Amino acid sequence: MGMTDYDVVVVGARCAGATLATYLARSGASVLLLDKDKQPSDQVVSTHTIHPPGIDVLDEIGVGEAVRQRSPATPTVRLRKNGAAVDFNFQDGRAEYCPRRQRLDGLLQEAAVRAGATFLDRTRVTGLLWDKDRVVGVQAVERGQERIFPTALVVGADGRRSTVADLVAAAEYLAYDAPRAMYWRYWETPGFWNTDSAYSSGMYIGRVGEDIRVVFQTDDNQLLIGSMPPMSRISFWRSEPLERLTHDLVEDPFIRPLIEESRPEGHVRGTVRERYFFRNAAGPGWVLCGDAGHHKDFVIGDGITEALLQAKTLAPAICSGLERSLYRWWRDRDVRALPLFFFAQDEARPGPIPDLVSLAFSHAAREPELKARLARVLEHQLSPYEVFTPGNVFRWALAGALRGRARLLSDFFQMGRRVSEVNRELRARKMLAAKERG
Repeated sequence: MGMTDYDVVVVGARCAGATLATYLARSGASVLLLDKDKQPSDQVVSTHTIHPPGIDVLDEIGVGEAVRQRSPATPTVRLRKNGAAVDFNFQDGRAEYCPRRQRLDGLLQEAAVRAGATFLDRTRVTGLLWDKDRVVGVQAVERGQERIFPTALVVGADGRRSTVADLVAAAEYLAYDAPRAMYWRYWETPGFWNTDSAYSSGMYIGRVGEDIRVVFQTDDNQLLIGSMPPMSRISFWRSEPLERLTHDLVEDPFIRPLIEESRPEGHVRGTVRERYFFRNAAGPGWVLCGDAGHHKDFVIGDGITEALLQAKTLAPAICSGLERSLYRWWRDRDVRALPLFFFAQDEARPGPIPDLVSLAFSHAAREPELKARLARVLEHQLSPYEVFTPGNVFRWALAGALRGRARLLSDFFQMGRRVSEVNRELRARKMLAAKERG
């Protein structure tokens, strides 16, 4: 039974864990990076899109250019709400990218090793070492051999079903079960994708009624095309996922030509019965990073970006050597993540789109300033609840109500209650963060 000391043991070697290991090793820490699977390997339950601030992190750790070599840039995003569609652009040459996970994760793991981290794949954590109430190491099985790795800090970056989170009994809060599943498949990119002006956006998220469908351009001249059915329909999808997915996608006029004019690649992929949450993210000798500590609805495609940004901000907290810095980081993480967490919950909620939302998007389609504000949401620069000002929305609702659409005023007050609820929770999290800062 081997024993080796490291400053930090990072459990989970994908987006959050490998990135964090790179930052820590560059700062001079001795880092052991573990993953239970053979790496690099695909992550079959990921739709793998990355917003521009996530790409900034990839550039910092030296893998951004490799991503760009095979992943096409998406500088324009299209959002659709019923009949209203908005195309908005990122500024200054910035773009969304959607690299396949086996390649992305491999690049991240290679970066960690280049920085000086020790990487062991096929190494499954089976327990933690404790000194009273403090974690002081991990027990693991490396390719059949039992190992013990003493350490000053264990990082759980092992995903939403985190072993580390279970072993430290990290409590959930603001948690709920997913209202939707997701099924997707890859198709060859048809020739008109880059020539037809109707397809000038490289990313599409469309909601008509309660149906949500997506298109992301990805590596090797392929498109990821998927649908997010409400859980109320899941029994029909599970029985015949290929037939259901194909039938569903052709209902969207934007998507229909994409699958009629190209060949599918591989099998249908899907994820059902997800759970979204925050978890207590720090304790004596341990901290959680990425989906292990916070998992939001995949409807807004923010998971990888969130993981990369968490890794970047957690590294200096760890390197400070102060345990209190980990608690501060946890509370600050909540403040940063809450608006998008609640927004994703709102976006995925089954049922018809409120009329006022469609009306607001019709205004955004005509107003450059609103388009720029939508881009800032994906840049993590603006809360999604601040895109449309209350004064403007009220004027639109009132004008519509005076023309006989009384429902718009009801929508306005309902949306106002939701924003108040989000702001109350955000204030509470800011108070906890301030308390940690003393």
